[in-house]
Amino acid sequence: MSHWFSVGVLGVGAIAVVMAQPGLADEILSTTSDTEISPITSETEIPRLQNTEAIATTVDEWASQISAQDIGGIEARETDLLSQAIVQITGVRLVPTEGGVEIVLETAEQLPTPATSVVGNALVADIANATLVLPDGGEFQEVSPAEGIALISVANLPNNRVRVSVTGQDAPPVAEITTVEQGLAFSIAPGVEAGATDSDAIQVVVTATRTEEDILNVPRSVTVIEREEIEEASLLSNNLSSILGTLVPGFGPPTATGSTRAQNLRGRAALILIDGIPQNTNTSFGTELFAIDPTAIERIEVVRGPSAIYGNGATGGIINIITRRPVEEGLESEVALTLTSDLVSQEEDGFGYGLEYGFSGRDGNTDFRLGASFDSARALFDADGDRIPPNGLSNDNRLLNLLARVGVDITDEQRLEVTYNIFNNNFDSNFISDPAILQIPGEQKAGALEVGDITYDESPEQTVQNLNLTYSHENILGSQLDAQVYYRTTDLVQVIGDIRGLFPPGAFPDAPQLFQTTLDASVFGGRLQLDTPFSESFSLLWGLDYNYEENEAPFIALDPDAFDQNREARIIGNPTQTPFYSLDSLGLFAQMRWDISDRLLFSGGLRYENITAEVDDYTASPFSNAVGSPPDIQGGQINADDVVFNVGVVYNPIPDIGIFANFAQGFSIPGLDEVLGFLPAGTNVEDSFSLEPQKVNNYEIGVRGVWDDLQLSLAGFFNESQLGSALIVDPNGFTDVVRAPQRNYGVEFTADWSPSDRWQLGGALTWNEGEFDAQDDGSYLALSSVDVQPLSLTLYVENETLPGWRNRLQTLVVGGRDRAFDDGVDQFDVTGYTVLDFISSVSLGEAGRLELGIQNLLNEQYFPVDSQERIGIQETRRYAAQGRAISLRYAITF
Repeated sequence: MSHWFSVGVLGVGAIAVVMAQPGLADEILSTTSDTEISPITSETEIPRLQNTEAIATTVDEWASQISAQDIGGIEARETDLLSQAIVQITGVRLVPTEGGVEIVLETAEQLPTPATSVVGNALVADIANATLVLPDGGEFQEVSPAEGIALISVANLPNNRVRVSVTGQDAPPVAEITTVEQGLAFSIAPGVEAGATDSDAIQVVVTATRTEEDILNVPRSVTVIEREEIEEASLLSNNLSSILGTLVPGFGPPTATGSTRAQNLRGRAALILIDGIPQNTNTSFGTELFAIDPTAIERIEVVRGPSAIYGNGATGGIINIITRRPVEEGLESEVALTLTSDLVSQEEDGFGYGLEYGFSGRDGNTDFRLGASFDSARALFDADGDRIPPNGLSNDNRLLNLLARVGVDITDEQRLEVTYNIFNNNFDSNFISDPAILQIPGEQKAGALEVGDITYDESPEQTVQNLNLTYSHENILGSQLDAQVYYRTTDLVQVIGDIRGLFPPGAFPDAPQLFQTTLDASVFGGRLQLDTPFSESFSLLWGLDYNYEENEAPFIALDPDAFDQNREARIIGNPTQTPFYSLDSLGLFAQMRWDISDRLLFSGGLRYENITAEVDDYTASPFSNAVGSPPDIQGGQINADDVVFNVGVVYNPIPDIGIFANFAQGFSIPGLDEVLGFLPAGTNVEDSFSLEPQKVNNYEIGVRGVWDDLQLSLAGFFNESQLGSALIVDPNGFTDVVRAPQRNYGVEFTADWSPSDRWQLGGALTWNEGEFDAQDDGSYLALSSVDVQPLSLTLYVENETLPGWRNRLQTLVVGGRDRAFDDGVDQFDVTGYTVLDFISSVSLGEAGRLELGIQNLLNEQYFPVDSQERIGIQETRRYAAQGRAISLRYAITF
């Protein structure tokens, strides 16, 4: 059996110890017999990278320094070791890793701890009582084996010693040495040239302030999810509802369908953007997060709490999804294959696959990225092995995403970029949710019923297209100009709904009994902003936003006989669900920033918001009148405007800690889809109280700490509005909207700790609550659990078991909530649950990666919060969560 020690390069984010000291090269070159070079062990204190000054040296200079070194003192001290057994090193192998390279020395016995030193740009490890015996009888050398490493050599020295030398290109490598069984492990990363800074050390966000800003200087609660985290989380689920629900404090836990219903941000609606393009339409089916595939996302920035900076109804906060960027130089391709399978029923329908390809490059002043991904349809099964019915969004669906981006640096100061993304989600299935469960007394879970192939006039699917054009100029009369023009379309046709037999005979006589719901929405808009510095410490961001949208959501009434006899979804009418209307929004804003001192930052601003809705005359929804035909409603114009402002302060008592406080307002009008279809006869939309806007006041205080191995954040918030939109759930599972005073409050805590380069652990805690005053008499009732989700806790522990092989366990704990049930607002209470997941990844070669994910590792049977609200005749949507499932992905970059 062979024994070995390894020299491996850590990946980005690992905790590394630096083996470099100022002037150490000269000290080593003048070594005498009185100088001692001590072995470095895991307990040895070694200077950190930021406390050292790297000495740039060429490979030739390093070689001459090594040959000139006086090793006489070392020889004298090692005379007493000559009588010990000599370990033969019979082979040297280089194994590429994700961060660099691993050196494997093959031996038959354990090697002693080496004496280490730094000479110029070289890290030198001398191993006593060892000899290099390669098959060719020579030494080992490899030039440029990995980025940042210029040379690796292994050679014999006098008196039975072997020297391993690793030379950095710009600076000495950084390293940490740990003792392992029958060997040593040298974990090494390329060094940083003196005066250079690590761009990853300062996390920069754009969304919170609309300009690039160090996260410690933002007076808001912000979460940034990087590309690596998105890739890892998508192994368990490729829908953003689950990814954000697990990783973002303040956001509701993952839903059964992937819909944002029952998944708010701090109890209020969030504005969802893709590269700054609003994905929310005023008429919403909760499908905004199914507008892009995770494979096309570079990072996600989440700003929690109302925003007077963006407008567009961001009363709960902002989720900005930023698409993939081109590489900075050369050409690069990425290919990935993902295999996914249910592990409970192990039926053939539970198997699926995903394909991904990306091509990116830069040539001169032009860069580009092309990307495509496809996920095949597969069935989901719960922990009991029962098939989960298709939900019209995230189950039994096929996904296709195409991304294209081209950018041109017109000059050193000007850039033009165009991006197009199309996302298609097809959920045509041979199964429907079985209506027979409605005849069974007591609470039931939704069951799947196979009906065979269905021929559709309008196939159930959603297609979202985003087209974005941006222009930037870094110096227009001393100001930074950013301009954007965008266009988005959303076309949605949902799965078939069958309500035959659910209502008494004669009820809702004009309502379709077999139907599909639809949404046809388009958005056009733009942003223009100037960042004007008046001094080094004071700047003003000012500009305007414009957004125009059109929405219509008719029913598709289907022929019951054609469906029962031939499985044909034949259209026989288009009654109103939400009538056609347009919405204009104009925002003018000015936002100032003042660095009062190195430790104190002040910011504040104003925004004028003007919103106009145009509604034509229309016929109300057939479900608006239980005993007759729906009424005709007179259309009109709805106009709302107001001025909102924000103010924030950040104090940094030390560079690594930021204490912040802010007050911010949000302004919005309610979703017209929740109101227009159900207005009573004789109503004029211009005078409807239900359509009055709301203004939210938010107060927040918090603290953040960012150190090399520890990141902490704690924030508390309170917000209120005089005219909120609270939901009341009736015994049949339908909801009514109540416009009344509303307040929300809560606490959020996050922690991430790396006790060593091999271990990382952390988590996030979210607790929020809310009430509304239904009678406006000071008697507050708890908000529905559809609006305010229960306490949630996420925990994880991650270990680099071997160089390049990482394993992660994570758990999501969702608490129970019965306040709204006790107050009569909900007809259900929420039962808590716990889910455990496992993720493993290993680097294969220089650019390959193999990843494994197991969702619901313990196969827990539970119902997500949005399923628990489905009671009465809504039980056909009471979906159980997915049971244990496995995903295996191989990806390579070349």
